[in-house]
Amino acid sequence: MNPNICLSIGNLSFSEILIHLKNVSMAEIRMDLLQLTDNELATVFNQHKNLIATYRTPTDFDGMVAILAKAIRFGCAYIDIDIETPEDYRKKLIETAKKRGCKVILSYHNFTETPDSEKLNQIAQNLFVNKADIAKIACTANDKNDCERVLKLYTYHNNLIAFAMGEIGMSTRIQSVKLGAPFTYASIKGKETAPGQISYADMERILGKNDK
Repeated sequence: MNPNICLSIGNLSFSEILIHLKNVSMAEIRMDLLQLTDNELATVFNQHKNLIATYRTPTDFDGMVAILAKAIRFGCAYIDIDIETPEDYRKKLIETAKKRGCKVILSYHNFTETPDSEKLNQIAQNLFVNKADIAKIACTANDKNDCERVLKLYTYHNNLIAFAMGEIGMSTRIQSVKLGAPFTYASIKGKETAPGQISYADMERILGKNDK
């Protein structure tokens, strides 16, 4: 197990999740891509003490807050909140997390392009201003220059996870760890949860099982 690889889990059954958790040091639980009862959710977060609770693209923000609050109560180590979440909901979740000793990842996603360097730095600063313990920036790479701009963020920021999505950006998921990201995301082969994700097995082979 490489402690710097986070397995992103979505579109699996409850029993499949438990099997995969036995073989990784960290995982992201994509609750928007899972159908779990409260008891199953509690079991998942009791099974492993280094899990990120995530709920993407909500249409019901009250429901999102409720399910992430349950994950916090059940013992998740992190919650990941998109910065585009309305401020009132975002602040409520952050307050709940901080009271429980749960760390907050604030994330920015751009599924069409990569902003210019000035804008990327502004985004990173804004994530920290809004009380992120870790700032996450994921942008779509349309060329190699996009990848370079994303990786340059590590020159200016700590506690940052920044990478480029899509096939062009795949290498940035590897380079991010080498440049200082606390961890990088990987997938179960055939169960990718984001464009350009590398399988856990391949990422572990590339980075090594215990090396950063």
